[in-house]
Amino acid sequence: MEVHHPHHAPKNWKEYFSEFFMLFLAVTLGFFVENYREHFIERAREKEFLSLIAKDIQMDISMVDSNLHYRNIRADISKQFTQNFTKDEYKKDSGPFYYNGRRLHVRYLFERTDAGFQLMKNAGGLRLIHNPKIIQAIQHYENSISAIEKFQEGEMNYLREYSKANAEVFDVKILMKYAGSNVSNYTSNLIPQGNPPLLTYDRAKINVMMAQFFAMDKSNYVVMHFEEKLKKEGQDLIELIETAL
Repeated sequence: MEVHHPHHAPKNWKEYFSEFFMLFLAVTLGFFVENYREHFIERAREKEFLSLIAKDIQMDISMVDSNLHYRNIRADISKQFTQNFTKDEYKKDSGPFYYNGRRLHVRYLFERTDAGFQLMKNAGGLRLIHNPKIIQAIQHYENSISAIEKFQEGEMNYLREYSKANAEVFDVKILMKYAGSNVSNYTSNLIPQGNPPLLTYDRAKINVMMAQFFAMDKSNYVVMHFEEKLKKEGQDLIELIETAL
């Protein structure tokens, strides 16, 4: 018994072209849809990171404001201490010299908030940010923070050396007697009375102590300069971020 198979007429080139075109269109549309989806997700992540970074910066600005307040108080203490020394007032009345010398041990350091920055770095860094102005502003901001941390480290080194020299000039019993509270601060007004003697009036030892103090005092002004710079950069960066969101 014969089996007859149906015969299909051959397709012409238009039909092949039409099928190819439909397949090409489907693949292309799929590509664009997927690309758009990825772009949408990246854009959403970018906004999320920028929002977190803006919050970090706002916290930093609050920290800078507080730090500048206390650093300005410190600058005033340093001026008084300098006067106690340069005008030889400490020889006639050592109370203010003890008082200001003790208060110079108090430090208020800037510590950044970087939760948003860290999340961004862990997720791929600045490649997630598409606005070149924001990228540049973030880099400047990070550089200013590095400068602050560097000069604060130097400042702490001067403080350690000042403390060593301080121990050779000031009687620690006097310092402890007029410490005031368990937590030392700039506002304590317990000034030693009765012109208590220094451990030594040796010019060389006092000179060493004052040299370390002088370096520490100058570092205070350098840190303040970079903190003010950081605050301005932070405010400008927040404005850029808010425009981009």
